[in-house]
Amino acid sequence: MNALNSSGRRKGTAAAILALAATVTFTSGAGGPPPSTVARLASVSPAVTYPAPSGLGGANWGTVKTTSKVVALTFDGGSGAEAVDSILGTLRARHVPATFFLTGNFVRDFPARARAIVAAGQRAGDHTVTHPHFLGDHLTDAQMRAQVRDARQQIIAATGADPWPWFRFPFGDLNAHAISVVNSAGFVPIGWTVDTLGWKGAKDTGITKTTIINRVLAGLKPGEIVLMHVGAAPDGTTLDAAALPSIISALRARGYSFVTMDAMLGYRILASNGGVRAFGSASFGTAAGQLGTGVTATAIAASRKTGGYLILKSDGGVLGFNARWHGSLKGHLPAGVRPAAIAAGRSNGYLILTSDGGVHAFGRAFYGSDAGQLSPGVTARGLAIDTATGGYWILRSDGQVDAFNAPALGGLTSLPSGVRPAGIAAAADGGYYVLTSDGDVHGFGTAARGSLLGRLAAKETAVGIAADNATGGYWILTSNGGVSSFRAPWWGSMAGKLTARQRVTGITGQ
Repeated sequence: MNALNSSGRRKGTAAAILALAATVTFTSGAGGPPPSTVARLASVSPAVTYPAPSGLGGANWGTVKTTSKVVALTFDGGSGAEAVDSILGTLRARHVPATFFLTGNFVRDFPARARAIVAAGQRAGDHTVTHPHFLGDHLTDAQMRAQVRDARQQIIAATGADPWPWFRFPFGDLNAHAISVVNSAGFVPIGWTVDTLGWKGAKDTGITKTTIINRVLAGLKPGEIVLMHVGAAPDGTTLDAAALPSIISALRARGYSFVTMDAMLGYRILASNGGVRAFGSASFGTAAGQLGTGVTATAIAASRKTGGYLILKSDGGVLGFNARWHGSLKGHLPAGVRPAAIAAGRSNGYLILTSDGGVHAFGRAFYGSDAGQLSPGVTARGLAIDTATGGYWILRSDGQVDAFNAPALGGLTSLPSGVRPAGIAAAADGGYYVLTSDGDVHGFGTAARGSLLGRLAAKETAVGIAADNATGGYWILTSNGGVSSFRAPWWGSMAGKLTARQRVTGITGQ
């Protein structure tokens, strides 16, 4: 393991003041994809039914699939929205992600609150249109599917966010057949480990802020899913919102961090021809055969807002698959400058990094870049977003890491001969991992979970790294298409499946 560099530059405090003015945003036109491509790829398509992610069917998941100390906070939105502002304020102040299961009626009746949930970078889930009892109301299979699919369409129309693939049964009213029907609609049912019972209110129930906190802590275990609500109880109280700050503090004091339900998903691999292979997740299509002569696929990033992904092309273009398109660098690259990386966080938009150290923001905040600051011969190689601050880290070819509105945690002070930086990934518990071409992983602000150092075959190199938010581990992609997992579930790889002219260029988790 190479030594850390304690003198890494922390940038962005001053640059953030100029964020909106400095943001580079090119719209569809001379630099964007043709209108037909935008219509087909850039927006979320509610009419399309995606299959349920592999490995998650047949169950109503009461815990996240993990052995790490993470908790999923979930909030149901049905008949009321009285606590939305308070809950979002707490989550924002504490930098905590959560999943909100919304009904179609909720987004109809409270469109501004629904949009605020998504605008805050929180994950939306599907909670049916009208909140019926699936079994008690004797819904037919067609009615069950309609409740799921129609709610998805309404949520997308109101917020632009796709709740796929997460679904919650109203009242927990389900059986094996109902689960299979929901799976057939492409969704995965999510239950809970503990119900705070805040929805009952304080009057004549014995439920208080303290009892809610104690219930969450009494059921505490890795992968716990906590059920809360955004509406007021019959007595007008919003106990879940009141208890939330103390719940977060108590869980963190016990070493727990927070994830959305997307932590249940696996990873996707990008090939140079634009092909995308999904492992433990879902594929929304590929760019294979669509890139044009001489154009290759350079990088891939997950869109946590929609569950889809974005592909960065060598000409600076961007293609979105079940992900919103905000613009690209196509037609705007200076001579000798090439696209290096793309990154998307929990909130809207994405960032594109170019080899000269430039960062270009599309639909999100800009905090500065390394453009004009790199030494001769040094290029920018990788980009990772800090989910706590919305800032980002730039990985340079000399192994250094520069921070912009993110903590400066250091980089590699030296690299062995012939070894180069291969990737950077933000860790679930803060900090980041830096991968080098020899397969080594270096943790900054977090602990490395293992590496491929000394284990790669001749002429084989490490190509990319993706963090698993559920386990705190990561996956390493190698040049032969193989994937190695470190404290993360292994779902498969492209080893032995690459054509002669094909190479892998990126990997992303969700």
